[in-house]
Amino acid sequence: MLRRTVLAASLIALAAPAARADRTIGEVQECVRRNLPERSARQEILLESTDAAGAAQRLEAELLWRRTEGDRSQVRIVVEAPPDLRGSAFLLLERDGGVDLFSYLPELRTVRRLSGRAISGSLFGTDFSYEDIQRIQGTVASMGAVELSAGEVDGRAVDVLAAAIPPESGSAYTRVVTYVDRETCVPLRTDLEARPGEPSKEVRARFDEVKQVGAHWVPHQVTIEDKDAGRSTKLTVRKIDLDVDLPQSEFSQAALTKGR
Repeated sequence: MLRRTVLAASLIALAAPAARADRTIGEVQECVRRNLPERSARQEILLESTDAAGAAQRLEAELLWRRTEGDRSQVRIVVEAPPDLRGSAFLLLERDGGVDLFSYLPELRTVRRLSGRAISGSLFGTDFSYEDIQRIQGTVASMGAVELSAGEVDGRAVDVLAAAIPPESGSAYTRVVTYVDRETCVPLRTDLEARPGEPSKEVRARFDEVKQVGAHWVPHQVTIEDKDAGRSTKLTVRKIDLDVDLPQSEFSQAALTKGR
């Protein structure tokens, strides 16, 4: 999974991979690593979902990310609005050999461990599933990519990495393909494929919303499109602070129950 990651590191419009890449998979992964925060990130985000009929939903949330010893990622997301979802939370803890996922709904007053089919469930009613968060966080830096080529996205040169997902993992997807901007090292697009070559979901970042924060380039607007359902969710970063002090206690099951 991503060693230093911000949920908003995802993607934009495709021109198919063309030539053979002149960089190795390791070099592309290191390019992404260098661009990401050293220790942590705190973001205030807005999630806006629209279904095929045009009905809209808005969520305001806080996203915390922390890198642990051993280069593992931890992510906690807490909903702040609307009032009926306030306090709902999600926790991702990367560990050797896998990842642990947990959710919390205030009305149930219990932390639930997510596994099996539950990981394909919707994150707070958006088009991001729990697994999508896991896959996007895991893209590029240590995703076990086995294919590398050169391509173009929205007129920008990119390196294209693809990784197969083992059937025994229980994933809804068979392959993840990521398009990494050569200049900024930002992933501009991620395809989540249920069948090879057929993205079930596309995660895109508008390049004109990729902004420099200190020494790092950060996407400030990311859209995930669920092609099967005809829905999409736009994630907008309203505020971001990098390498802030985030103790381990912020990434525990107990922390899920306390809100922001």
